[in-house]
Amino acid sequence: MERHPYRPGLSGVIASETEISQIQDVLTYRGYPVEELAREALFIEVAYLLLHGELPSHEQLADFQTLLVETGQLPAPVVAVIHAIPPHIEMMEVIRTGVSLLAHFDPQMEYGVFMSEFANAQYLLAMLPQLISYRYHLVNGSIPVKPNFDHSYAGSFWYMLKGDEPTQLEEEAFNAALITYADYGLAPSTFAARVVASTGSPLYSAVCSAIGSIDGLLHRSSGAGVLDALHEAMHSGNTEDWVCQEITKGKRVLGFESSQHKPRDPRSAVLKEYCSQLANALGQTEMEAAADTIEEIMGKIQKVSPRVEWHASRLLHYLGFEPELFTPIFTVSRLVGWVAHIIEQTENNHLYQPSSRYVGMDQRKYKPLPLRS
Repeated sequence: MERHPYRPGLSGVIASETEISQIQDVLTYRGYPVEELAREALFIEVAYLLLHGELPSHEQLADFQTLLVETGQLPAPVVAVIHAIPPHIEMMEVIRTGVSLLAHFDPQMEYGVFMSEFANAQYLLAMLPQLISYRYHLVNGSIPVKPNFDHSYAGSFWYMLKGDEPTQLEEEAFNAALITYADYGLAPSTFAARVVASTGSPLYSAVCSAIGSIDGLLHRSSGAGVLDALHEAMHSGNTEDWVCQEITKGKRVLGFESSQHKPRDPRSAVLKEYCSQLANALGQTEMEAAADTIEEIMGKIQKVSPRVEWHASRLLHYLGFEPELFTPIFTVSRLVGWVAHIIEQTENNHLYQPSSRYVGMDQRKYKPLPLRS
């Protein structure tokens, strides 16, 4: 057996120990099943849990929410930069630039040193939805919506994006989506954040690295592709025939695992339940029926289970969000997971410095330039 076996992509390598989340038959945050949190808790409670290790008391939650409200609105220089960025630039690139810029206006920074990662997280939790909302309305020719802190965090984020009041079901579903997205073990973006944090780099640098990772095509949600596949199946006239033909052609149906050996995503049950409720409330049962048919056939024939975006893309579609907002919404939610991992990394730090195996040319003798043909 090799002394140092090669693991492409570090697959199967345990790179860190964590108390934040565990993925088995269920997904838990600090020991609490996410399915239970998504149905019973507010996102801001879960954010506090991930950051501080325990669910907040009534007083702690009130203080946490007050800090978010008192953070205020986007700094004028940040707004000016958002206006200066050309309209064709994708939202995730704007978010990456915006978060880096917000670091310079965080009131917790004193003499160039960030005093509290928890305070940095609160500042970003308050600012990131505003940044996304402002840019979204700007490029779409609509008037930016000011924050309305009379709502829950999910309701306030909804209001900033859409400018109207969510129904109780819409707010509950959006809140559940934010909770289920908040952390998922050592995902690539989370690992990127921990690697940068391990060097002693500031929190904002680590968060920007995570944003860069999540913007990658192999990591970001394929929500738009999932919706395209569903619409194609619905318009085919026979969803069952459509998915069987896709399988026969060897095509991959987006939104499903690529391997039979990967277990079912434990977040699926919660999101599927809300998809069903929203579809019935909105009269969009045709899409939900098509999704159920595809999921059943993929399970029987391909033996694969749906990824989280299979349900999340439909949920956000039913809520009226454009696909261009899917990954930005995910980013706001996952922010708390990133920061929790950054804090955990810095409290018990070990510099990530894996080895590599050289597979290039053997040692060669240098030839002077005149002798090289």
